[in-house]
Amino acid sequence: MRIFNSASLSRKLCLTAMLFLGLTGAALAQGYPDKPIKIIMPWSDGFPANSTRLYSNSLGERLKQPIVVEVRAGAGGEVAARQVLAAPKDGYTLLATGSSITIRGVVDDKNVDPEKELQPIAQLVTTPYVIVAKAGKYGSFQKFLASAQAAPGKINFASAGVGTGMHFLGELINSNAKINIVHIPYASGARQLQAILAGDVEIAIISLVTAWPHIKSGMMEALAVSSTSRSKALPTVPTLGEAGVKDIPSMGAWIALFGPKGMDPNIVKILSAKIGEIANDPANIETAISWGGEIPDTRVAYLEQVVSAEKKSWGRLVKENNLSTGK
Repeated sequence: MRIFNSASLSRKLCLTAMLFLGLTGAALAQGYPDKPIKIIMPWSDGFPANSTRLYSNSLGERLKQPIVVEVRAGAGGEVAARQVLAAPKDGYTLLATGSSITIRGVVDDKNVDPEKELQPIAQLVTTPYVIVAKAGKYGSFQKFLASAQAAPGKINFASAGVGTGMHFLGELINSNAKINIVHIPYASGARQLQAILAGDVEIAIISLVTAWPHIKSGMMEALAVSSTSRSKALPTVPTLGEAGVKDIPSMGAWIALFGPKGMDPNIVKILSAKIGEIANDPANIETAISWGGEIPDTRVAYLEQVVSAEKKSWGRLVKENNLSTGK
């Protein structure tokens, strides 16, 4: 009579089950997608919405299924993010969101944490923040810095709102450059532009996409960009590091695609690969540059690194300066 070892049998059954599940997941991914895919985003227009649609149209062609883009605005992007978290983890409901999601998760643990609750798929388009002034006011970032050092608390900077990346970058510049420029929040990028042109503030920290037309027209001067490498749209403008502000991580506005945590990794690979194809299209690269943006590294691992690094930077800044999105 043959005697079975129960522990050995259990291990074999577990391995068999794992193999079966793996094969099943791969088989399901091979059939993906077999129906329309929904991308939920919090914006109705502007650079973020245009960036999402730049990819969604081509993605639908490559996957041979319609891509339906739905706008769910509200709570700084939380409404859209929550709707995706509540959807099945089958790859048919995705989230296009922006870089502010890393800030929201840091300042309030009730907000969606992109590192713990979302599955990164790919970064789509990026644009650095640019420090601008009315044309002829400073001429260089070094002259602005000297003015700020000579008059602490007397120079203002405009952002597009309390708790935005622009606001937090200004506070980081204060901390790292040992200066004291005063934050003036505005309701939008358009209001920031008006404030600069009217002389209501000395500088603005603003997305390059928003400021780009006014920089090209000569109405504003670009003093520095927030990325660690120079912008392709502004190759003669120094980075903050080159301009004398050390230890500033590469920062700016980005648009990225996520799914809910727990998605089949094979589906994530399919989506990431197709987005990589779209990103390498020269026409899309030129379109992004014409907006003042760039096509970034679209690998899943890169977006994971960006989210993790930003959470650490914002977390340190929030703790050291007692910052929030509500004051």
